[in-house]
Amino acid sequence: MDPATDRPSGDSIAPRLRVRRLGVCSFNDARALQERAARSVAAGGDDELLFLEHPAVITLGRGTTPNQVLASRRRLAGAGISVVETDRGGGATFHGRGQIVGYPIIDLRRRGIGVRSYLRALEAALITGLRSVGVGAFVRPGLTGVWTASGKLGAIGITVRRGITRHGFALNVETDLEGYANIVPCGLHEPVTSLRELGWEGEVAALTRGLAAALESILGRASVFDQAAVPASRGVAPVVAVAAHEVHA
Repeated sequence: MDPATDRPSGDSIAPRLRVRRLGVCSFNDARALQERAARSVAAGGDDELLFLEHPAVITLGRGTTPNQVLASRRRLAGAGISVVETDRGGGATFHGRGQIVGYPIIDLRRRGIGVRSYLRALEAALITGLRSVGVGAFVRPGLTGVWTASGKLGAIGITVRRGITRHGFALNVETDLEGYANIVPCGLHEPVTSLRELGWEGEVAALTRGLAAALESILGRASVFDQAAVPASRGVAPVVAVAAHEVHA
C-alpha cells in the first residue's frame, strides 16, 4: 500500500484502485456514493474500493423470497433494523455495526475481466486478506462467499451495469449476529459467524489494508479464472445481478 495515495502498490500501467474509508454510512447514502464513484470510473477515473459500516439493515436482493424474512417490518423497525430492497443478486442479508462492508467500483471491461472471474476474485481477495491477519477461510463448491468451520464469514453480492460493478462483500468482524436471526441469510439454513466468535483480536485497519492489497493484486490476474470478458456493448447495457450464493449471468 502506498501511504501517500492510499493505493496498493503495483504496476503503474495497470488500472489503479483508490481506497476510501467512509466510516458509518446509511445504506441509501452508500448507494448514492457508489453511483457517484461509478460515474467517475466510467469517465476514466481510477477504480474505487469503498470501505464502510452500515447501521443495522436487512437488504433484499433480487432473489429474495418471502420466507427469507422471518420478522415483520414493524417488529424490525422496533428493533432499530431497517429493510431496503436492492438491485444486487441474491437473497436477504444483514448488515450492522462491526461488519466490514466493501464496495468495489470496478470497470471490468477496462481490466478485461468477466463477471464470473470477478466473483472468484472477490472470494480470493477475502481469503487472502484474512490469511494476512492469521485467519483461515475457504470457499464451497456451487456457492459464493467465504466460510470457516464455524459458519459463513463473508457474503458477496454484486450488480454490473455497463461493465462497472456495484455492491460487493460484507465481512463479519464483531457484528451482533442476532441480526441474522430475523432472516434466512441468502436462503441458506446454515450458521453465520464472525471474527470475534472465532477469537480474532487483531486490528481492523490491518485487515482492510490486507483486503485492499489482495483485491488489487488478484484483479490484475483475474482474467485467468475464465475467458468470458464483459463485452463492450453499445446502447443500454443489461444489468447483470450476481447473487450472494449463486451466479446469474
